[in-house]
Amino acid sequence: MKYFLYCFSAVCAAFALVMWFVFLRAAVTKTALGKITYKIFKPAGQYVQYPTHAGGTFYAPSVIAIAECYVFVIQMEGSSDAAGYSLNTLASREFEPGQTVKIEYQERGIPEIWRRIYVTSMSH
Repeated sequence: MKYFLYCFSAVCAAFALVMWFVFLRAAVTKTALGKITYKIFKPAGQYVQYPTHAGGTFYAPSVIAIAECYVFVIQMEGSSDAAGYSLNTLASREFEPGQTVKIEYQERGIPEIWRRIYVTSMSH
């Protein structure tokens, strides 16, 4: 039984380390030029957050409104990678498909296995 607990603890520690490496570690912010390939309207919606049970107390679910926005798909120059970025409807008026933009992004993931590009800002 003791051996099983040690193995389970080691697996949990390895999983926590991988999660930290993928999602929480400091990542370098890079800059690239890209072309907006298309612009998709995403209508307003809502997200319902259900609380966990807390010692016999009942809490009602929280309804969180999500504003309408436009999602831009940007083809990065010199790369086959495409990145997505969403903006509210007012800020997105100045961006159209075919336009060249400068983006700031961070790469997350596990090298050679999984990679995700998070765009932090987009400008002319």
